[in-house]
Amino acid sequence: MTDGIRANLLESMGYETQILEFIDMEHTPKNLLIRAVKTGKPKDMKSTVQLMKELHINPTLERLLYREGEVQSES
Repeated sequence: MTDGIRANLLESMGYETQILEFIDMEHTPKNLLIRAVKTGKPKDMKSTVQLMKELHINPTLERLLYREGEVQSES
């Protein structure tokens, strides 16, 4: 779920994302790669913002991408 939220945050900034297995999950469950390519076409974040509120999470990537730690679609 964490990587999905990270991908959605990047998409809200205008990136197209893919989540790929970096090393086979049989060996380790924590080796996922998020590949992002800048498209300049940001996606809506309403559902991701709602999910983060329901789960009471505040990802570091959100704080790094947005000033004040607030997703812009909320304002």
